[in-house]
Formats: sequence, structure tokens, C-alpha cells
Amino acid sequence: MNNNKGQALVEFIIILPIVLLLIISIIDFGNIILKSYSLENDLDIVTDMYMENDLDNINNYVLDKNINISYDKKDKFLTINLSKNIKISSILISLMLGNNYDVKASRTIYINE
Repeated sequence: MNNNKGQALVEFIIILPIVLLLIISIIDFGNIILKSYSLENDLDIVTDMYMENDLDNINNYVLDKNINISYDKKDKFLTINLSKNIKISSILISLMLGNNYDVKASRTIYINE
């Protein structure tokens, strides 16, 4: 009879780093999606504040959440742009997207003046 215990251990050691890289990449990708949804929710709140003409609270809100905000006004339309920088920790994802990734959300609203 042959002893296969050593062979299984060697296979496990070879496969373990690959599995760990995949798990960390899945967690990073999930973090990007979560931050994207969170930024969309923040955009809803900022848009409501803007419609209520509460500009001071908008500035405080985006500072607390570490969000970048910009406005683009054309005629009677205003586009509110939010972005947030996410640090990527996975080697596989950082090779594709870089060490930092900007999640962006924007909304265009009609201004009745």
C-alpha cells in the first residue's frame, strides 16, 4: 500500500495561495459594489437636500462621509456628481483597476427658477 498523505499536503500547499487570492478578490469586488450602492443612496439624500435648498447640510454631509461632490449646470438642468475613492487590497483586482478606484454616481435634476 502506498502512503498518499504527503501528496495531499503538497497539493493543499500549492492550491492554498490561489484560493486565498480568489477569496480576497471576491471580497474586494463586493466592497466596490457595496460602496457603489451606498453612493447611490448618498446621492438620493444630497439631491433631496438640494431640492430643499439646504446647501450647508450638503457640505457637512459630504465631508462626514468623505465624498467628493461637483455640480454641472446647463440651462435649467443641474447634474450632481458624487465620487468616492476606494483602496483596493487584492493583487488581482489592483492589477486590473489600479490601487485606488473611484466609484461615481450622478443625477440630473430639473430646476424650476
